[in-house]
Amino acid sequence: MRTLVFQGYMWGYILSNVNKTFTINKLNKTGKKKEKLELMDRIILKCTNKLIKISGADLTVTGTENIPLDEPVLYVSNHQGNMDIPILYSTAPQTMAFVAKKEMEKIPMLGFWMKQRGCVFIDRENARSSLKSINEAIEKLKSGTSIAIFPEGTRSKSPTIGDFKPGSLRIAIKAGVKVIPVTIKDSYKLISEKGKNTPAQVSVHYSEPIDPKNFKDTNELATTVLAEINKYL
Repeated sequence: MRTLVFQGYMWGYILSNVNKTFTINKLNKTGKKKEKLELMDRIILKCTNKLIKISGADLTVTGTENIPLDEPVLYVSNHQGNMDIPILYSTAPQTMAFVAKKEMEKIPMLGFWMKQRGCVFIDRENARSSLKSINEAIEKLKSGTSIAIFPEGTRSKSPTIGDFKPGSLRIAIKAGVKVIPVTIKDSYKLISEKGKNTPAQVSVHYSEPIDPKNFKDTNELATTVLAEINKYL
C-alpha cells in the first residue's frame, strides 16, 4: 500500500503541476532565471518533502552548518537508493541541481523539471557526450549553481560504497568551488529492489568544505572525500 501511495503521489503531483510549464517557459523567455528557480524550488521541495514522509524515512540531519550559503559548492555523496535525490534536495540549506544518468531525461515531465532546474544528464557510455556534460556542470557551478554528484554512478543498494570514480571530482577543480562530502546512511532500506517501501531510520551528514586547491590531483582529492564520507557510515 505504501508503494502505491508513493508512486501515486509522485506522478499525481507532477501531472497537477503541468500548467506551471507555461509559467516556466515564460520566465525563460524573459530572462528571469532567479524567479524561475525560486518557483521551481517551491514546487520541487513540496514534492520531495512529501515523498520523504510517505517513504517512512525517519531522518537525522547533521552538519548543515558546514555549508557556505554565499557560494556554489559541489555536493559529493554516496548513493544507496532511489530516495537519495529527494533527501539531498530537502535537507541541504541551499538547493542544488544534479548530475544524473541520461535515462532520466527521457522520463515524461520529470525529465523536463530536472532539466529546467539545471540538472546535467550524462551518458557514461559515450565519452564525447560525457565530456560535454562535465563541461556543462562546470559552467553551471561557475555561474553560481550548486551541483550534486554521485561518483559511484549508480545505487549501491547496500551499506557499502561502490566503485568511487575520482574523475567526477574534476568538476570542482575546474570550476574552482569547494567540495561538500555528504554521507547518506541506510536510505537503501526505504525502497527494496522489488519496489516495496519500508520505513527506516536514515541519517545524512554534511561534512566541512574541502578546497580542491589543496590537492595535487583528483585521485588525492577523491581519497580524502571518500574517507570523509566513510567516517559517518
